[in-house]
Amino acid sequence: MGFFDRLLSNKKRESRKARLAREKELSGDLAAAITLFREAELPDEAARLLLLRADAEKSVEQRLTFFAMAASIAEDEELKKKALGRKALVSFDVLKSRGGAFLKSEVLAVAKELEEVGELERAADAYALAGDDEGEVRALTAAGAIERLEERLRVSDSHQRDERDLDLALKKIDDLERTAERRAALELIRVTRARRDDERLADLARSIRARLARGPIVDLEIDGATHRCALGREVTIGRGDATILVASRAVSRRHVRIFKRDDGVFLEDLATRNGTTLAGARIAAPIAVGEGLRVEMGGEVPCIVTPAPAPFAVIVDVAGMRYAAALGDLAVGDWRIDLDQTPDDAFVTLTTGPARARPFLGEYQLAPRIELATGDELRAERNGAVKLRVIGGTLPFSDDDTESRLPRVDRVV
Repeated sequence: MGFFDRLLSNKKRESRKARLAREKELSGDLAAAITLFREAELPDEAARLLLLRADAEKSVEQRLTFFAMAASIAEDEELKKKALGRKALVSFDVLKSRGGAFLKSEVLAVAKELEEVGELERAADAYALAGDDEGEVRALTAAGAIERLEERLRVSDSHQRDERDLDLALKKIDDLERTAERRAALELIRVTRARRDDERLADLARSIRARLARGPIVDLEIDGATHRCALGREVTIGRGDATILVASRAVSRRHVRIFKRDDGVFLEDLATRNGTTLAGARIAAPIAVGEGLRVEMGGEVPCIVTPAPAPFAVIVDVAGMRYAAALGDLAVGDWRIDLDQTPDDAFVTLTTGPARARPFLGEYQLAPRIELATGDELRAERNGAVKLRVIGGTLPFSDDDTESRLPRVDRVV
């Protein structure tokens, strides 16, 4: 058989396969038709039918497979582009249906596919989902979506302003923490979180609050000597809701108070059920501490109150622990330490008087009024000796479960 005879024979066979493929298509046997079209070397017809099969397919994975096959065999560029575009659109819908359970790289790959096939607004949506601002603006610009582009640019400008404002707030909060202005730092965090609840702000607030000395009991090292200090204008002792906590059922929640008047320091029973006794006699009115006083609370818990040298007014020994109380501001040189309690918060504050040298914390000279935190080491001058170290502080408790939470220090004076 000559060359032209073979060529005519091949064309007749191809024509027969093409006719058979169309018959299979008309009968609904698309799978067979696709195979015959490919054997007839009509890949675009096969790709067309693959797209039809994809439309009728319920399985998303199978639809994506048909789109990919159509794109791989099509010779017509428009048909190839159509197959790739439909594959990218379905892929994007699948990613969106996952909520946040996808990789950024997956979304970016789909966004690029959508952009390449001319699905520009959907590409912009995909870039937005991936957090690619530049890609989103580029796709919207190419699509000529003027209104969306203007809105996106407005949002972008607003986001950039928010980021700048947040960065400035974070820097200011860090500066306030460095200078021990913790109350101002917490307030700035609160105000900033009202505008933007960033996790970094929440972390900063937790970090500051975890270190704050809260009182009314705070352990301080002053000029090298460690004291367990009971802060406040008066000191109460009781099982709960008191300055000094005693884990004994014989003791009332607020049993006695120790306070200072112009004529001295006094101890008073707070109308308790089990009472407070002095030398076996129940006391009914405030009694002067004088040179020292030993009473029993509830008939079984001894409490000894003795005068103390400055800066303290008294030493209180109760339940095996020793506390030093100034019964007013605690003076450390030119500095004054006090307890500042509000309905919502509590701070141990340090105030420097007018025209007095403010303390240094590290390289920073502090504000006239600061809030102390565990670990603070304050110096009277930069690089000088540590004059005041905050070892720890505790909050008062209002329930009866106090025994395991009583503050403890290895060495007290």
